[in-house]
Amino acid sequence: MKLLSRLFEFTRKERDIFVNDRREAKRYGIPLKLNYLDPLTKIHGESISRDISKHGIRFPVSSLIPKGTALELVIEDPYSNTSIASKAKVSWAEKFVAGDDAEDTFYEIGVRLLKKGLY
Repeated sequence: MKLLSRLFEFTRKERDIFVNDRREAKRYGIPLKLNYLDPLTKIHGESISRDISKHGIRFPVSSLIPKGTALELVIEDPYSNTSIASKAKVSWAEKFVAGDDAEDTFYEIGVRLLKKGLY
Protein backbone atom coordinates (compact mmCIF):
# COMPACT_ATOMS: atom_id res chain seq x y z
CA MET A 1 0.00 0.00 0.00
CA LYS A 2 2.87 2.33 -0.56
CA LEU A 3 0.98 3.93 -3.47
CA LEU A 4 -0.21 6.84 -1.35
CA SER A 5 3.21 7.72 0.03
CA ARG A 6 3.55 10.53 -2.52
CA LEU A 7 0.72 12.38 -0.76
CA PHE A 8 2.78 12.68 2.37
CA GLU A 9 6.12 13.81 0.96
CA PHE A 10 5.12 17.42 1.60
CA THR A 11 3.14 17.05 4.81
CA ARG A 12 5.15 14.72 7.07
CA LYS A 13 7.66 16.88 8.85
CA GLU A 14 9.02 16.90 12.38
CA ARG A 15 7.00 20.02 13.17
CA ASP A 16 3.81 18.00 12.60
CA ILE A 17 4.43 15.99 15.77
CA PHE A 18 2.35 17.27 18.69
CA VAL A 19 3.60 16.73 22.23
CA ASN A 20 0.18 15.99 23.80
CA ASP A 21 -1.24 13.95 20.92
CA ARG A 22 -1.76 10.38 22.16
CA ARG A 23 -2.75 9.04 18.76
CA GLU A 24 -0.69 6.28 17.24
CA ALA A 25 -0.32 8.09 13.91
CA LYS A 26 -0.79 11.64 12.63
CA ARG A 27 -4.06 12.43 10.83
CA TYR A 28 -4.01 14.13 7.44
CA GLY A 29 -7.01 15.94 5.93
CA ILE A 30 -6.66 14.33 2.53
CA PRO A 31 -9.80 13.56 0.50
CA LEU A 32 -9.65 10.10 -1.04
CA LYS A 33 -12.50 8.50 -2.94
CA LEU A 34 -13.48 5.12 -1.51
CA ASN A 35 -16.17 2.46 -1.72
CA TYR A 36 -17.28 0.47 1.31
CA LEU A 37 -19.29 -2.72 1.77
CA ASP A 38 -20.56 -4.58 4.81
CA PRO A 39 -20.75 -8.15 3.44
CA LEU A 40 -23.20 -9.26 6.16
CA THR A 41 -25.86 -6.55 5.82
CA LYS A 42 -25.00 -5.55 2.23
CA ILE A 43 -24.79 -1.88 3.30
CA HIS A 44 -22.56 -0.22 0.74
CA GLY A 45 -21.75 3.16 -0.70
CA GLU A 46 -19.23 5.60 -2.01
CA SER A 47 -17.61 8.29 0.11
CA ILE A 48 -14.75 10.78 0.36
CA SER A 49 -12.40 10.55 3.33
CA ARG A 50 -12.36 13.43 5.82
CA ASP A 51 -8.98 12.42 7.17
CA ILE A 52 -6.62 9.49 7.03
CA SER A 53 -3.78 8.08 9.04
CA LYS A 54 -1.41 5.22 8.44
CA HIS A 55 -3.82 2.72 9.99
CA GLY A 56 -7.27 4.27 9.62
CA ILE A 57 -9.74 6.47 7.80
CA ARG A 58 -12.63 8.74 8.85
CA PHE A 59 -15.45 9.21 6.34
CA PRO A 60 -19.17 10.05 6.14
CA VAL A 61 -21.81 7.39 5.41
CA SER A 62 -25.56 7.66 4.82
CA SER A 63 -26.60 4.72 7.04
CA LEU A 64 -25.47 3.84 10.54
CA ILE A 65 -22.74 1.22 10.53
CA PRO A 66 -22.26 0.03 14.11
CA LYS A 67 -18.96 -0.12 15.96
CA GLY A 68 -17.25 -3.48 15.41
CA THR A 69 -18.62 -4.01 11.90
CA ALA A 70 -16.14 -5.50 9.43
CA LEU A 71 -16.05 -3.64 6.11
CA GLU A 72 -14.44 -4.20 2.75
CA LEU A 73 -12.89 -1.00 1.37
CA VAL A 74 -11.64 -0.05 -2.05
CA ILE A 75 -9.59 3.17 -1.93
CA GLU A 76 -8.68 4.94 -5.15
CA ASP A 77 -5.10 6.08 -5.65
CA PRO A 78 -5.40 9.69 -6.90
CA TYR A 79 -2.13 9.39 -8.85
CA SER A 80 -2.91 6.32 -10.93
CA ASN A 81 -5.71 4.12 -12.22
CA THR A 82 -5.15 1.64 -9.42
CA SER A 83 -7.02 1.13 -6.20
CA ILE A 84 -6.21 -0.36 -2.84
CA ALA A 85 -8.45 -3.07 -1.39
CA SER A 86 -8.44 -3.48 2.35
CA LYS A 87 -10.54 -4.89 5.15
CA ALA A 88 -11.38 -2.57 8.01
CA LYS A 89 -13.22 -2.60 11.31
CA VAL A 90 -15.46 0.26 12.49
CA SER A 91 -13.88 1.79 15.60
CA TRP A 92 -16.53 4.44 16.19
CA ALA A 93 -19.68 5.89 14.63
CA GLU A 94 -21.29 9.26 15.24
CA LYS A 95 -24.64 10.67 14.13
CA PHE A 96 -24.98 14.21 12.75
CA VAL A 97 -28.13 16.16 11.99
CA ALA A 98 -27.50 18.89 9.42
CA GLY A 99 -30.91 20.61 9.68
CA ASP A 100 -34.30 20.49 11.36
CA ASP A 101 -35.44 17.47 9.38
CA ALA A 102 -34.58 13.84 10.15
CA GLU A 103 -33.77 13.43 6.45
CA ASP A 104 -30.77 15.70 7.00
CA THR A 105 -29.11 13.03 9.15
CA PHE A 106 -25.79 11.50 8.20
CA TYR A 107 -23.18 9.49 10.02
CA GLU A 108 -19.44 9.62 10.24
CA ILE A 109 -17.36 6.56 11.03
CA GLY A 110 -13.76 5.86 11.87
CA VAL A 111 -12.30 2.58 10.66
CA ARG A 112 -9.07 0.79 11.47
CA LEU A 113 -7.40 -1.00 8.58
CA LEU A 114 -6.89 -4.64 9.48
CA LYS A 115 -4.03 -5.76 7.26
CA LYS A 116 -1.99 -2.94 5.81
CA GLY A 117 -1.17 0.70 6.36
CA LEU A 118 -1.93 3.35 3.77
CA TYR A 119 1.66 4.60 3.58
